[in-house]
Parts: sequence; structure tokens; C-alpha cells
Amino acid sequence: TERYIGSDAEVYEIMKIGNDHRKTSSTAMNDVSSRSHAIFMMTICQNNLDDFSSRTGTLYLVDLAGSEKVAKTHVSGQQLDEAKGINLSLSTLGKVIHA
Repeated sequence: TERYIGSDAEVYEIMKIGNDHRKTSSTAMNDVSSRSHAIFMMTICQNNLDDFSSRTGTLYLVDLAGSEKVAKTHVSGQQLDEAKGINLSLSTLGKVIHA
């Protein structure tokens, strides 16, 4: 989703909406364990009205799903499948970063 905003209050509101859509569940290790990844990209444009120039920068905020030892979480069924998928995706991300 892409939105244009005009204040810091709008940034916080959009971040809250995104966070409210995150998937969480309880495990033996954490009462609230994040089961999804989230990436928040904020592109900031600054226009100089004196010389009509502009500068643009992008800020990336990344919150990855919790990585927990499957044996210690005591999960089964769908939660076990989620844990395996999360661990695989984090392992893959690590390989990409180190490549």
C-alpha cells in the first residue's frame, strides 16, 4: 500500500494500522510471538523553494517474525508449519545478505 502523508501523526497512524494486521500467536517461549514479517518504507521528499531543487531519501523499517527453536516452543499443527516456514525464510534471508 502506498499513501501520501502530511504529518508525523499520519505516519504513526499508518504504522499502527499495519501493526494491527500482523499475525501473532502464543508459544511456550513468548505470550505474543510475531508470526509475520513487516517492512515499512518511507520515502521523504524535501523541496527547496529558493532554487527549486529537491532531495529524496528512503527509510526502511523492518521487523522480522520471531525465530524460535521449534523443540522449545511446544507447538504442533499449523503453528509448527508456521515456525518451520519462518525459520526457512530467515535462513534464506541470511544467505541473501551474505551472498
